[in-house]
Amino acid sequence: MSSSNIFFAIICWLCSFVFGAIAIWAFKSKEPMHFWSGSTVSPEEITDIPSYNRANGWMWTIYTIGMIMSGILSLFNIIIGAILLVVICIPGTIVLIIAYNRIYKKYKNTSARCKIDSSTTKTPKAVVIAIIAFVGMVFVLIGIMSYYGSKDPIVNIRDNDIQIKAMYGLNIDLSEIAEISLIEKSMDDIGIGTRTNGYGGFGEALKGNFKSDIYGETLLFVQAHSSPTIKIDRINKKDIYVSFSNSEITKQLYSKLISTLPSK
Repeated sequence: MSSSNIFFAIICWLCSFVFGAIAIWAFKSKEPMHFWSGSTVSPEEITDIPSYNRANGWMWTIYTIGMIMSGILSLFNIIIGAILLVVICIPGTIVLIIAYNRIYKKYKNTSARCKIDSSTTKTPKAVVIAIIAFVGMVFVLIGIMSYYGSKDPIVNIRDNDIQIKAMYGLNIDLSEIAEISLIEKSMDDIGIGTRTNGYGGFGEALKGNFKSDIYGETLLFVQAHSSPTIKIDRINKKDIYVSFSNSEITKQLYSKLISTLPSK
């Protein structure tokens, strides 16, 4: 589990905290719950205020659970978590509006002659701006993660370890390396296997934990269709595969690794 997974999950859970607070407010409120910020629903408009508020509370609770699930899924697969979050934020907001309108119509007091504030039927501009800003923030976050995930890794050879700086990056202690080899194939030709907890978004970049029937559990930092590929065999740990978009950079790194760390 990488820091990026945890960071994204925390964002989802912070959002869920906000909507969870709205749900609790709806359950506990003595006054009719309103949907839009700045709008009001007068007691005269609602026939059964406790039932009306409970219905709103359950609506927001379900929405909150969706946010929580997005965070949990992102811990294991950040792409699935991000997709769920986008679904919750865009189509989910429309579903919320439809659900609230149905709740309001169900409990609306049609017999009472009360003047309904126009803000209950019109969406305030501030709310529209807030929704657009929130959705935009989600897309920006996903864009940043996609950019970071698709970048080639940065590999530093240090005195006691090899540092791989990337999504799912790690430090490889020199003492755990059994062999370093250069395979004249792309990772796609070698056999990627199944992603268990890793990045495999747009483009050819693959990062993180994968598993195949032939090679078992592996850790990839590769461009799937680029060859050659560096393989780092580790003692009692997952083998690591590294390749770059530019094959010459891959070969240069291999030469540096071999000159610094002769194969055992």
